[in-house]
Amino acid sequence: MHKQFAKTAVMLALTALSTAALAQNTLDTEPPGRVGRVSLAQGKVSISGDVGDTATDALVNWPVTTRNLITTEPNGRTEVRIGSTAIRVDGDSSLEVTELDDDSVRLRLHYGSASIRILSEDVLPEFELATPQGRVRMLRPGRLRVDAERVRDTSVVSVFEGEAQVDGGGASLTIRAGRSAELRDDDVRTLQARRDAFDDWALERDRLNDGARSAQYVTTEMTGYEELDRHGLWQDDVEYGPLWIPTVASSWVPYRDGRWTWVAPWGWTWIDNAPWGYAPFHYGRWVHVKNRWAWAPGSREHHGRRPVWSPALVGWVGGGSWSAD
Repeated sequence: MHKQFAKTAVMLALTALSTAALAQNTLDTEPPGRVGRVSLAQGKVSISGDVGDTATDALVNWPVTTRNLITTEPNGRTEVRIGSTAIRVDGDSSLEVTELDDDSVRLRLHYGSASIRILSEDVLPEFELATPQGRVRMLRPGRLRVDAERVRDTSVVSVFEGEAQVDGGGASLTIRAGRSAELRDDDVRTLQARRDAFDDWALERDRLNDGARSAQYVTTEMTGYEELDRHGLWQDDVEYGPLWIPTVASSWVPYRDGRWTWVAPWGWTWIDNAPWGYAPFHYGRWVHVKNRWAWAPGSREHHGRRPVWSPALVGWVGGGSWSAD
């Protein structure tokens, strides 16, 4: 067995053991099966494992979960994907993930600007975003923007598509597309929603990912699915079903270009360097077919409403004629 493959196999085994140990230490409470992903980081963007923890640079494919704090410098922007839901954060902003699990997506914008797009009806009752002045929930799929403390002691919720419920300033309002609500501690007023360069950027990101062919093979609630069209091809296999083959050299092998990082509560987690390297390393399995590696996600029906996330794949499938160089 080649040293590189042996090292990978050992790390995969450690991943399984660390996850099992953590589960035992938490009285067998299973970690959530839904995890987000840093899908884009421009300029200076940092993420910490918990509020008050030392922050590190936010890398593409970094897992995002409960109690993470994402902060951008004035020149930074970032995007977080949770299945089909997109969360974009503008420069000079701080967004906390207060709860992200199988039942809830709760965020808190301490200051700055965040753009939210929700496509799935199922996500609507799970989602909430709070600011120092109030909170917002989406009533219909669509796109909205929240600004907090851009003006002192003020939050603004602008709805561009869909419909939202806004609570704050001593009132509860339904805000429809094209309108915004300005919240202060004891006052709320409605205005016409206005777009700027940040909103245009968010809209362009949506257009980039809309209509992904990969949605024919995997559910859109599989985080990272939107990258697959641009970086590989699909084909059907008699034995494994749908296969996705990355556009890489035929000698490429999984788990070579990236890093192992300890991410609570799962333990050792693989962070791949490729822009597409999220879904194929946290769902499904890698198989060796016709002298190259392909990703087998399983049938779309098998995924159900939402597939379960794993810190790394721990199974290898293939013949005895290959080796990892």
